[in-house]
Amino acid sequence: MEAAMSESVESGQEARSIVAELRRLEGDLNRMLKEREEVVRAVVLALLSGEHLYLVGPPGTGKSLVVRLAAERFSNLSYYERLLHMESDRAALSSSPLSPVGIAEGSLVFLDEVLRAPKSLLLTLLGFMNERVWHDPAPTPAALLSLFAASNAHPSQGDNLEAFFDRFALRCLVEPVRKFESFVDLLESFPVGGKKESGEAFSREEFRKLHRHVATAVSIGPGVFEALWELRYRLGREGISLSDRRWKMVLKILRAEAFYEGAGEVSVSHLRGLLPVLWTYPPEIRTIRRILAGMGA
Repeated sequence: MEAAMSESVESGQEARSIVAELRRLEGDLNRMLKEREEVVRAVVLALLSGEHLYLVGPPGTGKSLVVRLAAERFSNLSYYERLLHMESDRAALSSSPLSPVGIAEGSLVFLDEVLRAPKSLLLTLLGFMNERVWHDPAPTPAALLSLFAASNAHPSQGDNLEAFFDRFALRCLVEPVRKFESFVDLLESFPVGGKKESGEAFSREEFRKLHRHVATAVSIGPGVFEALWELRYRLGREGISLSDRRWKMVLKILRAEAFYEGAGEVSVSHLRGLLPVLWTYPPEIRTIRRILAGMGA
């Protein structure tokens, strides 16, 4: 009993240390990258929850940059990056000229131009993303914590990639800067680097302990399940449907958001951060924003 309590206290302390570093990361990235608050928060939530993030937007909007800067911040986590194309195959993923490790050894994995890859290859990633197992050809336990993917395009309903896309708990639309001040800052800024200012470093196992701690330490507050049921109804009325698996992801991200904000339980107010979990196709984003605002989120 005492050993279990001691382990719980230790996990809580480690979790708070990582969260403090994630908050510093969020602040630093928001100072370096203008009008990227939603994207940066999605990166933080992916790292905090152990889920995957899909970034879509035009070339030159910093999709790759934000992932690389976050990965560089956690130097103790092995990083794998690969640019995909129409001839990419499973063998090519086992190594990369951009990374010292193969995909099975990468704790943070970044697949750029993911939709240029053959559909058959993307579907083979389902087990890797879900079960953290890489087949090459024998099954090998993967070090994966979070997978990040970027693309200039978005899968259409005719691409039959729903199963692959549904594995990404978080999705963000990355657009060019819109404000004059951000535009000027962009033109005058110097290339940014991912130098880690903190002396702390965290291992893969510490992040896995964090994920387990968030899943058990944050309770669900009054009215949350009722609010989610109402949200499901309102989305369905607009023709927006989420899989049962995605609703479980919704709860997981809510717990991560609450923990990140220092709350011991999820409250209805935390629903305001659910946009990256709810949309499937970009035209849905405006409707979902309206629904969340109408629910007071």
